[in-house]
Amino acid sequence: MKSIYDQISPQFNVASYFLEKNLTNLADKTAIYYKDQTISYAELYANVRKMASLLKDLQIDWENRICIYLPDCPAFVYAFWGAIWIGAVPVAINVSCKVSDVEYMLTDARAKLLITTKSLYDGLSRKDSPFLKEVLLVDDVIPLESRLSHYVEETEAANTSRDDVAFWLYTSGSTGRPKGVIHLHHDMVVCAETYAKNTIHLTEQDVIYSVANMPFAYGLGNSLYFPLYVGASVVLSDAENVFDVIDDIHRYRPTVFFGLPFIYASILAVDDIAPLHDDSVRLFISAAEQLPPTIWRKWKERYGKEICEGIGTTELLHIFLSNTPGDCRPGSTGKPVDGYEIKLLDSEGNELPPGHVGDLVVTGESLMQGYWNRHRETREAICGESMRTGDRYYKDEDGYYYFVGRNDDCFKVNGQWIIPFEIEDALLRYADLLDAAVIPEQDERGMVMVAAYVCPKANDGKNTHLEQELRKVLRSKLPAYKVPQRVYVIEKLPRTSTGKIDRKRLTATRGKEMPI
Repeated sequence: MKSIYDQISPQFNVASYFLEKNLTNLADKTAIYYKDQTISYAELYANVRKMASLLKDLQIDWENRICIYLPDCPAFVYAFWGAIWIGAVPVAINVSCKVSDVEYMLTDARAKLLITTKSLYDGLSRKDSPFLKEVLLVDDVIPLESRLSHYVEETEAANTSRDDVAFWLYTSGSTGRPKGVIHLHHDMVVCAETYAKNTIHLTEQDVIYSVANMPFAYGLGNSLYFPLYVGASVVLSDAENVFDVIDDIHRYRPTVFFGLPFIYASILAVDDIAPLHDDSVRLFISAAEQLPPTIWRKWKERYGKEICEGIGTTELLHIFLSNTPGDCRPGSTGKPVDGYEIKLLDSEGNELPPGHVGDLVVTGESLMQGYWNRHRETREAICGESMRTGDRYYKDEDGYYYFVGRNDDCFKVNGQWIIPFEIEDALLRYADLLDAAVIPEQDERGMVMVAAYVCPKANDGKNTHLEQELRKVLRSKLPAYKVPQRVYVIEKLPRTSTGKIDRKRLTATRGKEMPI
């Protein structure tokens, strides 16, 4: 049987493929819900082609990189697909990124064009990238649709190949400067077929809602190309908090909800004042970081539905290891998605049997071409057709995989390995907390110890004895060396632009928080 890659024509433009596949039968169907707007598949197609003409007028050509620094909105969709349509390379930048990182990405990508809003552009302290020739501002003051109305659908799709560069995404930069991840025209087809269609079984009857933004690889699939692949509808949201998310669910009644672990925890935390009526949602999904088993069980108990957890990376574009609907195991990341080969290797490269912890290595056709201008990092990450993800896992006899920790998150105390995720889940299970993070910290003697940062559901000044209470509870549940020696109460944990706990920032600011 041919692989998905081999089934794709050598001459292939992924934008025209995704945008034209629904025109015959679904032209009048709503493709995008955004605020009070509804955009049909026919309107989406027309606006992308008009956007392609606008980009041509701005002297954007094959392989030129354009940075799209926009919130999730129709303009993002038009710009992304419009760039690929003409053979240019969109570079998506998350609006949650630090300004210094945004400025770095603009220069690192050597972007010829920046598409953004006036407020985001005004927020940049440096606007002098030597490669930037044009800035296109689109917002409520200068709506993109008004510019596009002057164009007709004339620009034909570029005659690209399945192996041409299609787009870039930047990593979250949690372990250093963000890295530009280069993806090719065939990669989105692979992920849509293997995961969206064959693993979670999206269909044209679905309405999709994702809390992950589109510049994040997880969100890009959820909101940009999965819906088009199966003919579904998608909700693009400007939700700023958990209450907005709940309101959106009640308003748009999605059937599939792509969430993040801390969003599920937050929904549970406000259930008494803003209960979620989830009768429309048939499938809840979680990715980006490990979902604590405690949150999974509380969700199942409260709502009677599973959370289908998976793991993906920017480098592999979307989820390659996943639970499947109706067969989810709390605490597990599931089994390999069909089309991906997963191995656990020891430090010498030997494959490990069930029950043994090793480095997660993934082989799949959506693997990035490489990191932009990062030869050494690319060589370290990729070996042939496989990639070391930096995650440590073990699998059970049934073939389910279990997350142990990131290589750079685990640490030793008195010669014993500490796995932060294990202690974090224990904190969430036995205390009334919204969130928790564990990192190493040095005591006055320079000895490494366990430090916990916790976020109570109600930080109302009544947490004076929380450290003693947590330590007392955990002593009966965990070995002594795993019990946090310091506990800090903070309002919320710092997170990266992709929603992961920013342990680097916690480490840099430790002791400056609010110790009990």
